[in-house]
Amino acid sequence: MIKISKREDIICNNKKINWMYNVVKEVLGGVSMKKIFIGLLILTLFFSGCQINVKNHDNLAKPPNQNVSEDVTPNDIQSEKWKWSFKDNKISSLKDLQLYNSDDGGKTWTQIYIPVDKIPESAYKDAENIVPYFMDNNVWIAWIVPQTLHILKTKDGGLHWDIFKFEIGKYGEAISVLQFVTPEEGWILTTMNGAGMQINYLLKTNDGGKRWENVNITGKKNYDGIYSAADRSNMKFYNKNNGWISISNNLGPAPLLFRTTDGGKSWSKIELSVPEIYKNCYLSSANVPVFADNKQGKLILELYGPNKDNKLEKHILVYETIDGGNTWRLRKN
Repeated sequence: MIKISKREDIICNNKKINWMYNVVKEVLGGVSMKKIFIGLLILTLFFSGCQINVKNHDNLAKPPNQNVSEDVTPNDIQSEKWKWSFKDNKISSLKDLQLYNSDDGGKTWTQIYIPVDKIPESAYKDAENIVPYFMDNNVWIAWIVPQTLHILKTKDGGLHWDIFKFEIGKYGEAISVLQFVTPEEGWILTTMNGAGMQINYLLKTNDGGKRWENVNITGKKNYDGIYSAADRSNMKFYNKNNGWISISNNLGPAPLLFRTTDGGKSWSKIELSVPEIYKNCYLSSANVPVFADNKQGKLILELYGPNKDNKLEKHILVYETIDGGNTWRLRKN
């Protein structure tokens, strides 16, 4: 683990200050020299090319938009406190990740210093994607360089950072979803892609991201991940106990849908009844259920299939639950 502290450097190469100080001292002697020098320093900084470089916070008077991709992604209820984006949408480049923090509900934003200069380029240049997650003043930035999971973490909004490395072996080459349910307990859904298939693994930490363990989702003794004909996967925990995993399906209309109600100790597979008319469709989405409260929720499936003219057509199916996800019924149009 490497600890990185906030640095604030004042950089000034202007020699006029020393020259002016000596001139004034020679003329006026020691009369009020402290006040005179402070005044001259302020004026010189204002009119000269002297820079004050605060490496941790560049205060922005309005929400960031310069050199920021349009798709600035909020993190759930943290959207009024944190935002992030990648320059030119370079999602696999740690150097291009930009974090922004707001202390006034999103009226003004401050860019947060990420200590990329303290990390060897070899530790992130081969990453497929860089994924951040926010919780109050806690920020995690995660990526995988096979076969190592890297976590960059701050507990104080970016003033200090820790870097963790953990060997995960074969359990993923890219991150599908990163989520923490407490500052200590978190989850990562990883992916590995093969020829026409995808393998998903679920990793869990109980110490804030220092160590991770592989979680058996299916309960089988010979469990080695979830194999599927898919290219998308998703995960969502609504609290410490209730979580969902959804995986798309390139061969049919039904999703691979898993649910836990005991904090990931056990998982059950949820079966959805898809009408026969969609049997030749494939599922392009990996949506997880969205709940209005503890009982009522909905799940949206996005299907594609041939129409009567043999052209690809999109279909939206909406499933609803009134018992917290135990049973689902297709909404009638």
